[in-house]
Amino acid sequence: MSKYFFSFFLVLLINFQLSTQENEIDSILIKKIYGVRIGLDISKQIRMFTEDYKGLSIYSDLQVKEDIFVVFEIGNDNKTINNENISSKVNGSYYKFGLNYNFYKNLPGLNNEIYFGLRYGISSFASELLSFKVYDIDNNWNNESIVVNRKFNNLNAGWIELILGFNAEISKNIFMGISLRVNRIINQKTPANFTNFFIPGFNKVTENNNFGTGITYNLIYQIPILRR
Repeated sequence: MSKYFFSFFLVLLINFQLSTQENEIDSILIKKIYGVRIGLDISKQIRMFTEDYKGLSIYSDLQVKEDIFVVFEIGNDNKTINNENISSKVNGSYYKFGLNYNFYKNLPGLNNEIYFGLRYGISSFASELLSFKVYDIDNNWNNESIVVNRKFNNLNAGWIELILGFNAEISKNIFMGISLRVNRIINQKTPANFTNFFIPGFNKVTENNNFGTGITYNLIYQIPILRR
């Protein structure tokens, strides 16, 4: 995943610089456009090629002040987990809401962003334990998988996210963006005699650690509403 991150960041940085250079002279004459922005997190489509995973995430924001955006995200994750001891599936939906603060000072007429963000996320999901192997030093179980196919429904979790992000306007009303996220679980409902290895919207969960990380690559379109 890291190679996709660096490639995407490089392309975004080049577009950011070109956008600044091309508009530096003429931007004073251009009025700023305000509107609702809707986007797609394409990191999930990239993951479909590298993992046993399916997902979709839609991003939306609205600028309420010069540097402040109200943000809403909604999505779905379907993840199969296979390791040397456990095989399981997780499927569920989530939504996140919060704010972005853009601390990058644009030249007049430009709409690029470097921002801090804060989100609260809520997820509802189901988990299924497909099979497992007994941890057996003496190998009395012959190290064979035991098929279970046991489902755990009505699971949920809540968490907060701190975000550092970057959006560049690559064409009129079209933006590309990337964000780095640090998450902390506030609460989660775990299955009886089992645990959550993955929470939709939060990503991987590790034992005795409430923190997680994530990366998003966004392609965003702005629906123009107001020009001033």
